[in-house]
Amino acid sequence: MTSQHYALFAQYTQSWENQNLPQFLACLTDDVGITECYGATYVGKNEAQKWFQHWTAPAENQVVKWDVLAKFEDSAKNTAFFNWRFHYIYQGKASIFEGISQVTFSETGKIVELKEYEMTFDKTRPYLTAN
Repeated sequence: MTSQHYALFAQYTQSWENQNLPQFLACLTDDVGITECYGATYVGKNEAQKWFQHWTAPAENQVVKWDVLAKFEDSAKNTAFFNWRFHYIYQGKASIFEGISQVTFSETGKIVELKEYEMTFDKTRPYLTAN
């Protein structure tokens, strides 16, 4: 993994934590494609900006912490995978989930495509037997 890719993804996550729109936009190519784990898709900086502003505008919405737990890279495809834990408050309700972002970088080092995948934070062991 290039340190440049990790640094850019860290800048991206920090932009959410700090609600910093210029920092967010600086991470993206003009034709960026972002797909949230919920299915919503944003194509181009204009749509990405509207999403960011809509999400961060209410005072009760906040990304509390976005921890990167692991990172992997497919250098042949200029793509990195970031495993993370996402703590947030949305519409006044605190929550947490884990996930992975698949991030493809442009030749200039910006994010050209980002796909998020979610995993429930609370785990169960349905087949654990008591001894």
